[in-house]
Amino acid sequence: MAIDKALEDKLFKLSGGEEFRDEVWGQTTSQLEDRIASLQKQLDESEEHKKENVALRDAKYEVSKIEGPYNDVKKAVKIKTKFLIELIKDKGGV
Repeated sequence: MAIDKALEDKLFKLSGGEEFRDEVWGQTTSQLEDRIASLQKQLDESEEHKKENVALRDAKYEVSKIEGPYNDVKKAVKIKTKFLIELIKDKGGV
């Protein structure tokens, strides 16, 4: 069974992707499963670090404050448009 070419291309676009492929290519199923567990542990540690990152949290808060008015307009237009469509339907249109 061959590895999907598109997936391999994505892997090669990652920094160190070709080296990773070469490193794991000859490993046993058990070694590959251990590698998956190791990668998942790295991801968990990264996500935990992200949660604890005060600078990131503060930046996200600032972005949400700045975006707020734009999101309000978007939400209002969406609701009003739906209302108008229902009103048109009620009046026999569309």
